[in-house]
Amino acid sequence: MTRNKLILVVGAAHSGTTILDAALGVSPHVVGVGEALRLTEGGNPGHLGEAGAARVCTCGARAGDCPLWSALIPHLTSGVTVATHFPLVDAAARGLSSDVQYVLDSSPNALDYLDAFGAFDVRVLHVTRDVRSWVASRRRRKGDNLVSAHLAWLRTVTRIDATLTSSGLPQFRLGYEELALRPREVLGMICDWLDVRFGEGMLTPFGNTGSHIITGNSSIRNRRLAASIRYDGSWMASDDFPLASAFLSSLCARTNRRLVYSNDLLKRRG
Repeated sequence: MTRNKLILVVGAAHSGTTILDAALGVSPHVVGVGEALRLTEGGNPGHLGEAGAARVCTCGARAGDCPLWSALIPHLTSGVTVATHFPLVDAAARGLSSDVQYVLDSSPNALDYLDAFGAFDVRVLHVTRDVRSWVASRRRRKGDNLVSAHLAWLRTVTRIDATLTSSGLPQFRLGYEELALRPREVLGMICDWLDVRFGEGMLTPFGNTGSHIITGNSSIRNRRLAASIRYDGSWMASDDFPLASAFLSSLCARTNRRLVYSNDLLKRRG
C-alpha cells in the first residue's frame, strides 16, 4: 500500500519554518498546512472553534471560509488528537487538487509526534538559524538573558538533531541564513531533493503560495514582510554585551557551523 508523502519542516521557533512552508507551497505538487499539528493536538483554545474560524489564512480568506480549513475547523475541538485528526487535514489538502504529491506541516516541534505518522511516508526539512541571530530574536521576544537564550538554542537544536538522527528519516538540512541569503539556490536544492520543479514564484511567496497557513509566524500574512525571502540582519547592529555574547556564541560555534552552514552556500561566489 502506497503511503501519503508528508514533509515536516522542523527547527527552533522563529527559524524560518513558516516562510519555507509558503515558498514550497507555490509548487502545485505541495500544499503547506502551517502548524496544523497545533490544531490537531487540541491544546490551544485560541486556535479552535469560533476563534480558529476567525483566523486569516494565507489564501486570503478567513479559516471559516477557506477551501481547506472551513470543513475542518468544526471538528477541531479540545478532545482531538494528532493520530485521529491530522489524517483529516492531509485528506483535505490532497482533495484540493489531483496534482498534490506532498502535504507539508511546518510545526517546529513536529518530531514530538512521530508516533502518530506511521501511515505516512515522512521526509524532514531541518532548518537551523544562526545562534547569534536567534538569540537576539529570542531576547526581543521573550526577554531572556544572554545565558538562558544561548542555552535554549543549544538545547533545542541538539535535541532536534538527535531525535532526527535516531529516527532514520530522510532529511534535508539547511540554515536559515542560507535560505534567506541564497533563496534560489536553497529552494532549487530542496526541489531537486523532493523531485518537484522549482518556480520563480517561490522567491515571492506572498499571494503566490498554495499553502493554507492559519498558524505560525503571523508575518507570512503581511505583504511588506512576506513579499520576498530576505534576511533579518538586525542583530548585527546590537552592542548588547558584546564580549559576553561573543564568548557564549563561541561555545555553540561547532554545532552552529555543522547545522547552519552545512551546504557551504555562503562560501561560494556569485
